Amino acid sequence: MNKTNKDSSKKKLLIFGTGTLAEVAFYYFHHDSPFELLGFVDMPEFANSLSEKCGLPVYDWESAQKQFDPKDVSFFVAVGYRQTNSVRQQRYEQVKSAGYHCANYLSSKAMIFTDKIGENCFILENNVIQPFTEIGNNVTLWSGNHIGHHSVIEDHVFIASHVVISGKCRIGNNTFMGVNACTHDGITIGEKTVVGAGAIISSSCPARSLFVPTKMVPKIVDRDLL
Repeated sequence: MNKTNKDSSKKKLLIFGTGTLAEVAFYYFHHDSPFELLGFVDMPEFANSLSEKCGLPVYDWESAQKQFDPKDVSFFVAVGYRQTNSVRQQRYEQVKSAGYHCANYLSSKAMIFTDKIGENCFILENNVIQPFTEIGNNVTLWSGNHIGHHSVIEDHVFIASHVVISGKCRIGNNTFMGVNACTHDGITIGEKTVVGAGAIISSSCPARSLFVPTKMVPKIVDRDLL
């Protein structure tokens, strides 16, 4: 799809963030969305060291607010899961308090069977989101997850790839779930929980739980002895 010609009828978008995730967001919005990307925005300590990113200008937050009217421009906050997603939450709330709408990226290659999706959600390819699910605000679903029917994902959650959330589950605010984690049916995961890669959650857990699956530590063997 050719996105090089600017179209004044397109929605305008600024990406908040200048890190790796912001680059990924730029690629997806550029190639698979109705938005015209205007540039990147970040806090002065990050933005002032950059003149451009991905061929677009970089603005510091204060300058962006003066230059771009909330009636004309939306934001997407592209920040990762540091501090159980609290950094992304802070930036999202900062943008909202300034009066801006936050856009979603919903991949054209995802299978989404719900319309209950909040703002600033980043849902990548090959996600399967079954009927009667609810997705909160500021949620990232990396590629290839299964979100079971009647499940609720609350705000500021980050779910890495190939996670299986079974039916009628609730994932609490600010939770992180690592690659290949999965849940049994009908469980609730408390807020700010960290679920390590490959963990299996078989019962509900309170807030701030930590799941780390058993690790196999390989024995180092001298290859000359084999």
